[in-house]
Amino acid sequence: MDHLDRQILGELIDDARKPLARVAKAVGAAETTVYQRVRRMEERGVIRGARLAVDWDEAGLGVVAIVSVELMQSGSLQDAADRFAEVPWVQNCFAITGEFDLLLVVRAHSSAHLGEVLEEIRTAVPGRTRTVVVLSTFFEGRIPPIGEA
Repeated sequence: MDHLDRQILGELIDDARKPLARVAKAVGAAETTVYQRVRRMEERGVIRGARLAVDWDEAGLGVVAIVSVELMQSGSLQDAADRFAEVPWVQNCFAITGEFDLLLVVRAHSSAHLGEVLEEIRTAVPGRTRTVVVLSTFFEGRIPPIGEA
């Protein structure tokens, strides 16, 4: 990625629905150039779609928990992640270092629903879990500056 790609990406991060004509004007490039650059970034997987910013409380999924998982059976982390991906309430799954193997971010409707989701997680992959319930979210989904070290 060169400087122009990073500028284009920065514009789209601010508003993924911004018309490419406005992006082109903001970065000082021709609209066709911006279109080609965006298409190339999509083909390379740099841009993997656009997502909504969701107010999870308003959407009815205000309970969030962080679940650490230590796998008890041999097998790949990818296999475990694939099984967790089948649990619709698991929002993120990360391979981690330390005492646990995976870290899950889970959303639920209520504390009772969270209990059901945790049971689904325990059933999906045998292992030991540790759950932390989030009390407040000060910010989330931040995107770091593109192109800065």
